[in-house]
Amino acid sequence: MRASDFLLEDNEPSDQYANIVTVLDLVQEKVRNGELSDELPTQLIIRLIRNTGVSSFSYDDLIAANEDNESMKNIVKNITPTKITFVKDIGQSVANAQDMTVAAANPEQTVSDMAKSAMKRRQD
Repeated sequence: MRASDFLLEDNEPSDQYANIVTVLDLVQEKVRNGELSDELPTQLIIRLIRNTGVSSFSYDDLIAANEDNESMKNIVKNITPTKITFVKDIGQSVANAQDMTVAAANPEQTVSDMAKSAMKRRQD
């Protein structure tokens, strides 16, 4: 018996997106750990996605999924026909990454600023 004998076959787009995001999230984690480069061949990623059961997956499907799915935008920085660039740091996907870096470097100042802001709002 195989696992596929017990699984329901469901090819809804949301399930395919879940498979795609799962693969991309796994690869991104390996990029963050330094096990993989942040730029990988597009065909490698497509092969990994096909191995999840999305057998007819192509480059055009990858582009469409990236446009339709918000989760992918936080994982993938850039997609070209030859390579995919992954977001290496969590801060890269944040609009004001410099503010996040400053906050992480000085948490006491961040807490102090938050308290001042709350007091100012309470007084107004």
